[in-house]
Amino acid sequence: MRAILDSGPLIALWNAEPEHLLWVEEVFKRFAGPYYVTEPVLTEVAHLTGRDKLIIEALKSGKFLVPEGLLDQLEDIQSSLQKFSHCDLADASVIALSARYRRVSVLSLDRRHFITYRRADGSRVPVVLPDT
Repeated sequence: MRAILDSGPLIALWNAEPEHLLWVEEVFKRFAGPYYVTEPVLTEVAHLTGRDKLIIEALKSGKFLVPEGLLDQLEDIQSSLQKFSHCDLADASVIALSARYRRVSVLSLDRRHFITYRRADGSRVPVVLPDT
């Protein structure tokens, strides 16, 4: 099943973060991909994990799909950045992608922010989060 990836699950998996690793492994079994990702998310993941080569391999193999660039999402990204003071570029790009792929869930560890986000039309972002 496809999903939209926020940076948290990949960072937790590739950095083997003990507090999230079990949840991440389970969610990646449930949502086996391919995964929609955005350029800002991939940049954040590369910076925080150093796994640049794995990212390129996943893009080349079709495991990660980058369906749109920042310029294609500019209005939605700008709207989210203005609407939510706690929203960064990566999150705004995920919200914008969620507006395009309405039935696709977002995988995230960021409960504090993602439960507050809404798409431009006011609908909730469908997000899969850890229980705690």
